[in-house]
Amino acid sequence: MLSFFNITKKMNTLNILHRICIQKQVAKNGLYFGQPPILEYVANHDKCTQCEVADFMKVSPASIATSVKRMQKSGFLEKVADESDLRYNRLKITEKGRELSQECRKDFDRVDAQMFSGFSDEECEQLCGYFERMIKNLSTEELENKTFFSLIAEGKKLLARQSKEGRLDD
Repeated sequence: MLSFFNITKKMNTLNILHRICIQKQVAKNGLYFGQPPILEYVANHDKCTQCEVADFMKVSPASIATSVKRMQKSGFLEKVADESDLRYNRLKITEKGRELSQECRKDFDRVDAQMFSGFSDEECEQLCGYFERMIKNLSTEELENKTFFSLIAEGKKLLARQSKEGRLDD
């Protein structure tokens, strides 16, 4: 019988393998790891602000600004003046950016399809149910109903706090 440790180790290995496969696809398209979600967000929220993207991804506005500058330079995004207040800029995806975003989405979907190859729909539904139950089991009140990006932000805050307290140096 597998121990909880062995199951968790397999889940962590799967997570790392999935991340590596996604990183390879991102690099193939000439992007950095965090850029496809930005492109996808802007594609779905035309003329959004950098702050809106930062809020969605739960990262600092400065981090988004750096990525936006890179993506502007590469011709994937444009900044357009806000029609009602010229002091503000809004983000607009270019045709080149839209095509790249769609290509990334197809690549990510292929990685996911490869990962679930050989699984029936019923098995996928069952697995999803198991994950939902495990998520519920670990979701304390302050983490309940958080999005993927906000959970990442919570983890970063915890690491920063531990680092500040010197607990990561041991």
